[in-house]
Amino acid sequence: WDTAGADYDVKKLGQDELSMRVRVGRNLTGFNLPGKMSKEERIKFERRMLPAFEQLSQKWGGKVHSLTPDFGESGPNPNLISQEKYQELVDAHVMFKDMAADPYLNSAGISNDWPFGR
Repeated sequence: WDTAGADYDVKKLGQDELSMRVRVGRNLTGFNLPGKMSKEERIKFERRMLPAFEQLSQKWGGKVHSLTPDFGESGPNPNLISQEKYQELVDAHVMFKDMAADPYLNSAGISNDWPFGR
């Protein structure tokens, strides 16, 4: 998508601050759907999304909060969220709860490798 000419100033909409969560509901070319992904593929998928987030203008603020403890052979995760910030965002209903406890997500393979790739 070419968003170069778009105006994303939420203050023009009467908003000072927004919470945004990116949910990818379909697969990208070269990636399995979440229920079939391996741990390594989940990490690769997350790393593939990071350049897209970097394209968002800094003037609107925001931060990527990742639950992935590390990127394996690719090294540490610079966006790893602290436990305190994680709990704050869960309490505010803007962050995933631990999916590993959900029997439906478990049976579909969606919560496999929790929290990698989230």
